[in-house]
Amino acid sequence: MVSLRSMLALGLGLAMLGPASASAAPDGSDTNRFRVHLGGELGSWVRQVPWPRYETGPSGSRDDFGFIGFHRLQLHTGLGYGFRDRFVAGMRIDYEISRGIQRSLDPSGDARAITVNAMPYFTFMFDDKNVVRPFVSVRAGLGGGLLTIKDPSPIDRPRRSSSLLYPILALDLGAHAFVSPNVSLDGTVSVEHRWEYLRGTTPSSVPEGTRMFEASAGHQSFNRRYVTSIGLAVSRWF
Repeated sequence: MVSLRSMLALGLGLAMLGPASASAAPDGSDTNRFRVHLGGELGSWVRQVPWPRYETGPSGSRDDFGFIGFHRLQLHTGLGYGFRDRFVAGMRIDYEISRGIQRSLDPSGDARAITVNAMPYFTFMFDDKNVVRPFVSVRAGLGGGLLTIKDPSPIDRPRRSSSLLYPILALDLGAHAFVSPNVSLDGTVSVEHRWEYLRGTTPSSVPEGTRMFEASAGHQSFNRRYVTSIGLAVSRWF
């Protein structure tokens, strides 16, 4: 007769040989847990158009490209939590610095912009068991920053400076590729749109035709910006 001790030992052995989680994939990866990620853009196309289209002042649309810090550097990090195998919800923070791209009150000036965005995000994965899991993600939030003209560094006195505020909406298409049960490489193709409000800060005078952007007038609608980019991130699931 099989003793109770033998049955308990057999059950414990089978449990140890079983999967790490009831919802884990065959490789042991499980997305029903916290996700921390760090990433950046490898390349981007930026299109900007005046908003609204004033008859006077800075005008004209422009298109620019950025590659891994050349003209434009964008980094992002975030914390999220996965649930029901296919969903992740969290918060993402973006940091961006660009030179010679951002539209400003001085169309001929060498503009430098430093911005920070905070965006809640929601992700849906189309597959929850394979090593590569395609996903779509939506994020929306607010951002702001400092725009300066011909300054050697963002803390030196610029020839002219302005502040930016904007809402932002974005869509990401990509895939989590699990290189281990706890780590994934995340490739994305993203499109984002932001509606920028600008306020002139220093000097108090503004170029001819741009009085609507004087500091006393507060932030005024100035620019619509569209970005299409390719990005790469590393995620740690725990």
